[in-house]
Amino acid sequence: GPGTGLAPFRGFVQERDFLMKEGKTMGETILFFGCRHKAEDFIYEDELMRYQENGSLTKLHTAFSRDQAEKVYVQHLLQKQADETWNVLENNGHIYICGDARNMARDVLSTLERIIMEKGDMDKAKAEQYIKKLQNRGRYSADV
Repeated sequence: GPGTGLAPFRGFVQERDFLMKEGKTMGETILFFGCRHKAEDFIYEDELMRYQENGSLTKLHTAFSRDQAEKVYVQHLLQKQADETWNVLENNGHIYICGDARNMARDVLSTLERIIMEKGDMDKAKAEQYIKKLQNRGRYSADV
């Protein structure tokens, strides 16, 4: 159902929240979240806002694809935040993709490849190798 792809990442943020309350220092956590309608499908809004307010979630970028005339998806937000995305990748960040395998995961991967090509000044083959290295090092995971 709507928003259920967030469950694996939600557990990750809950653990970060717990560790921060225990006094552990944590790096940044940026979530790009998408669903069709904010009012109907953003079922974890209150929880995510609390995590953002207390610092367990550093940034929250949301895409509600059906709430305006032109559809907006997670991959559009990633592209808009290309510098931020590249900075995360280049500073030992991790990418977790959760949700629909049929379209969303493929489209997000394509967008990541474009960002890596553009920001890393790489051709497609090198961008694919870059992502393969992320996967091999456990820095790119997909639960789709």
